[in-house]
Amino acid sequence: MRKILFVLFMVLGTSTVYAQGLTQFQALYIYNFAKNIGWPEIDNSKDLVVTIISNTALSGELKKLSQTRKIGNRTVIVKDAATLADVAKSDIIYLDASKAGQIGQLVNSQKGNRVLIVSDKGGHCANGAGISFVTEGEKLKYEISKANIEKCGLDVSSQLLQLGKSVD
Repeated sequence: MRKILFVLFMVLGTSTVYAQGLTQFQALYIYNFAKNIGWPEIDNSKDLVVTIISNTALSGELKKLSQTRKIGNRTVIVKDAATLADVAKSDIIYLDASKAGQIGQLVNSQKGNRVLIVSDKGGHCANGAGISFVTEGEKLKYEISKANIEKCGLDVSSQLLQLGKSVD
């Protein structure tokens, strides 16, 4: 049942991105990305930390979601960062399009860490991001790199791979 709801959300939810607000959809996508990533067992007893770089509207939406939802048994903690230097240990790091030129620096700074890097700019999977948002017309979609996600010591569900555009 959860799989059906996930597919329904991802398919139907994309058709009215602008009517509902791009930021709300991105927050829901990030939440669903977190649910469909295989986190190491040793992490399952810790909070899931999501750091949002340079997008307070998105972090606000994620904070609202985190008040009522968990990822498995993990509490979601949302942190804001104005710069890469402000990023602390995180499970997911979102890089806003306004900082797109810093994707290489972000990826390099996170080598050896189990972290999912999500970018707000299409094409960033080629630069090391695990997932990159893209908009096509009025639809929010995402590119996904299984290889980049696995390099970070994470697993990705086949469902998440099928719904995104694989760029490996």
